Amino acid sequence: MTLLFQTLNYGACAQVYYDIKDLEVLEREKNFDEFLVHVNDIRPSERGRHWKEMYQNMAIGLVDYKMKTHDFSLETWRQVDQLGRSSALNNDEFFQLRRSLYAKKYFSECFRKTTLISEVAKKTEEAKLCDSIISTYWTYTKKDPDIGLEIAAILEANHSGLKLWPFYEKASKDSISNLYCKKPAVQTAIMNKLYEETFTPEFDGNYRKLVNKFLSEDCFNEMSSPLKNMLSSPKSNGLEKEMAMNLLEAKSKLTSEELDLYAILFLLDGPVVGEKMNLAWKKVENLGENFPKRQKILGLIEKLPIIPDKIFKDPNLPRHKAIINLFAKNFPEYLNYYGSTCIKFISNSGDGLLNVSSSFQCNEFLKAAGAVTKEEKGLSGPWVSDSVQRQYSGLKK
Repeated sequence: MTLLFQTLNYGACAQVYYDIKDLEVLEREKNFDEFLVHVNDIRPSERGRHWKEMYQNMAIGLVDYKMKTHDFSLETWRQVDQLGRSSALNNDEFFQLRRSLYAKKYFSECFRKTTLISEVAKKTEEAKLCDSIISTYWTYTKKDPDIGLEIAAILEANHSGLKLWPFYEKASKDSISNLYCKKPAVQTAIMNKLYEETFTPEFDGNYRKLVNKFLSEDCFNEMSSPLKNMLSSPKSNGLEKEMAMNLLEAKSKLTSEELDLYAILFLLDGPVVGEKMNLAWKKVENLGENFPKRQKILGLIEKLPIIPDKIFKDPNLPRHKAIINLFAKNFPEYLNYYGSTCIKFISNSGDGLLNVSSSFQCNEFLKAAGAVTKEEKGLSGPWVSDSVQRQYSGLKK
């Protein structure tokens, strides 16, 4: 009986509770770890302003000390993360800012450590752990757009397996989304997300609804210019051009003149077979009876950094040849302009920089133009003028 009493008595004495004065001493000593172990010893009814201010100061002090000493261990991360979720600090902006600073450094260090592992299976396991920690952090933290973008940059730099959109999403809908959506990384993430959504079973073809679901109006306004650049850039493929045109049309961001221009560029840069190609084809057909409009569009094409010409890489492919014949019949001025510019480019006789992509495509086009038969010319007209053809023949001698 005596032994049992002593054991119980020892157990009771082993549990030591600190009062507010004990915490004040630990605060003066900057004993962060011991303070935070005992901060909740104070009864809830006694946790006033003084207690909360001490808690905040010591929690911030701990995080600053861990960053100063480069302590980015998993154990310390869990300590900092749990502090951020506590009821006393989860809405404290000063502490949450420090927590986010520590988090970003910890995430970078987490991935850096994986690069030091030689065993593939172990490396993969550790990288997945980093992903899991980041995912959990983002789930249970206030979604700040700046922090989200910084984490996304870390994930991309380390080829993470996590989906990146959740870290960009807040920026695309924020009250200052116009500033965030100027950033190339945000624009790329938005395009990837919208493109991905068009392949989901829920997508009904309504691009306006799609845009409104994921972007603020201000954000899309900032996207308009890069989308138009995508329509005129030789670097974008047919699918990207089609997507850009669908989005801009859905939000009424294209003038009638721009619709004509981009339809032509869409055809010349290797179109995707579908509704947009059919509409573009019709627009070129309509140009056949409108010389002033052809001249106006040609003027716009002449100002482009690179003349659209992907279909001239393989001009004898049936689909490419059909498109070239369409232009020969309805917009011959374009083909002749391209051919004459190619002559200057190949002979190096033009003033300043010439806006053609390569001599290879020029040569392929001009060779194919010279091989067009009389019968083909009768159906669509020659691809280039006799003058351009003679100049090209002279270059080959």
